[in-house]
Amino acid sequence: MSNTVIILHNRLSEHPTPDEQDVMDQSGLVRKALETLGYKCLVRDVGTDLYQDLVPLTAIKPAFVFNLVESVLGCTGLLHIVPSILHAWNIPYTGVQEEGLYLTTRKTLAKKIMHDHGIKTPAWFSTSEAGLLDKHKKYIVKPIAEEGSAGLDEQHVFDASLPESASWLGKFDPREFFTEEFIEGREFNLSVTGKPGAYTTYPIPEMIFKDYPPGKARILGYRSKWEEDSFEYRHTTRQFGTLEDNPELAAGLRDTAIACGEVFGLSGYFRADIRVSSDGVPYVLEVNANPCIAPDSGFIAAGLHAGYSLTEIIKQITDCLD
Repeated sequence: MSNTVIILHNRLSEHPTPDEQDVMDQSGLVRKALETLGYKCLVRDVGTDLYQDLVPLTAIKPAFVFNLVESVLGCTGLLHIVPSILHAWNIPYTGVQEEGLYLTTRKTLAKKIMHDHGIKTPAWFSTSEAGLLDKHKKYIVKPIAEEGSAGLDEQHVFDASLPESASWLGKFDPREFFTEEFIEGREFNLSVTGKPGAYTTYPIPEMIFKDYPPGKARILGYRSKWEEDSFEYRHTTRQFGTLEDNPELAAGLRDTAIACGEVFGLSGYFRADIRVSSDGVPYVLEVNANPCIAPDSGFIAAGLHAGYSLTEIIKQITDCLD
């Protein structure tokens, strides 16, 4: 059996943004861990010519591909295509399979599936349905198929009671954006490895919005994740141990994350972002299949907090290969 692993990621643009460049940090971490595990690693990227970039993999006959592809043709919503091709060519690959990637990268479809399976998620509407919004609530406009909080910041949070909200909302193309009820409350990130029926949840961090002034929306937007000089980046942190005095809530969050994995058939690794409302109800904001595993990512931080080494975290992912 081959001892060669291909680490596959999307090709960077000529002038990559920080969230795009981040995949190189992930690749470096994965390579170091896999080499520690005894594999020979080849790093390859995939650009606009999928056939030309992927067909050479068939000649290499790798033990598996470690899939770090985050977009195809510049679109997050197409990232399931590369795994589909690998599957058709009988090349094993890590992480969430093609079906799970397709479902979770279409956020409104994912929300409908969760709702149909009894998993609470904030109410959502088309951006063309301003008349259906509750005038006593706040909402947030989100992109349907973007990850890493691209296109998301506090200016997308609005009060439905404002008379100008309907005309403002109408500027967002309903094919690209949707409206979601904004849940005021605590936010937690649940990092999970494994496969249906055998999941491992890492310790749960809470996102702390420190010194946010009254009226400023507390969200994990693009600035809080990528713009290091911004107020949001410097005042948004993750903190472990905040649920030590509330084991029931911690158990409920873990159960909710595992339910998401089961419903979508997720294997390898994923993250569920959950907000808990003022009355203690967990709402799933998003299920992120194959989340970022750069050294400074939340997923890696949770794994390290659990006592695992970087190599052990990556091995948990590769152990899920069929």
